[in-house]
Amino acid sequence: MWFFRSPQIIFGDESLGFLESLSIKRAVIVSDKNIRKAGLVDLVIKNLHGTELLIIDDIPEEPEYRAIAKHLDEINQFKPDYFISVGGGSVIDSSKILFFKYERPDLEFYDVTPLVKLNLRQKSKLISIPTTSGTGSECTWAAVISDEMENRKDELASPEIMPDYAILDPQMVKSLPKTQTINTATDAITHAIEGYTSRWNNPYSDAMAEKAIELIIPSIVKLVKDPENLELRNNVHIGASMAGLSFSNSQIGLAHALGHSLGAMFHVAHGKSVGIFLPGVIKFNYAAAGEKYQRLNLLIPEMYRGKTLYESIVIILKALGQTIRISETGIDEKAFRNNLDKLVSLASESTGIVTNPADASRDDITRLFLDSW
Repeated sequence: MWFFRSPQIIFGDESLGFLESLSIKRAVIVSDKNIRKAGLVDLVIKNLHGTELLIIDDIPEEPEYRAIAKHLDEINQFKPDYFISVGGGSVIDSSKILFFKYERPDLEFYDVTPLVKLNLRQKSKLISIPTTSGTGSECTWAAVISDEMENRKDELASPEIMPDYAILDPQMVKSLPKTQTINTATDAITHAIEGYTSRWNNPYSDAMAEKAIELIIPSIVKLVKDPENLELRNNVHIGASMAGLSFSNSQIGLAHALGHSLGAMFHVAHGKSVGIFLPGVIKFNYAAAGEKYQRLNLLIPEMYRGKTLYESIVIILKALGQTIRISETGIDEKAFRNNLDKLVSLASESTGIVTNPADASRDDITRLFLDSW
């Protein structure tokens, strides 16, 4: 028996106006300082008439347990009926964790698993408003959080931390900087490909992945050259949420396992890190997933399409100016090789290893890291 899980999705022009229909009494807005400085939090507040607000705007790019938990006392005293995240994946994931801990202060972060019934939503609900187009976190039941003690990224997952509402308003991403536009779109493309070929793929996740590729790839290459084009922005924004729905309902693969490891050890931006490994992982998985890869390849416009999906992804990443080698990130080669065993260990512990279409041994993972240097 399978389930397809999704938040209620509100999309298109003036989607933020939906907030006025919810009669929110007290809301915690979770964001970061750059998003607030850009005025995006104010756009949300304009649609929260008569709502008492607690604003948390110090979520870091790589949020850690302690950085999030320090806000819990204030939240508990405030007693919100909604959490509203305004930001990228780190902000949205952090809001999921704050929401969970507010609802269940008796449980620990590691209790967020599909195997534990959390009984959330006794006190509040969760709204996500993404300001990037790529993480898909607004549509998933996963959260990635850094463990500062172990120097690793933990992948937490429970259907109960999926947002109740995801609001996809194109005005929230129209000023997204070029680097973030490229990195988050790379992440979304990786989500779609890995969701499509996961061992747990299903007809619903496949449909979301195919449509995500159709929307994102033709639009993102043009968008980099025409960043003010709202139609292209909207295509990538909606496509990214569809990619999120795909992998959330089928799971990630080896590119995310390797990318999370590299990001945790060397603080490489998530979209950039998974993009580095995506071509090599596709090549590694071809014997197990070649037919599905070829099906996706046919959805790519001819001007970017190679004979295989591997070739096409390399063409697209180069067209975007995206990093495709670890050595291009500025990481010192000696530091990389000295930490190789740790990188392999972290990747080997990822859930992406379980759902990747091809079995990957420790030796395979080591080779993928070295081949990607």
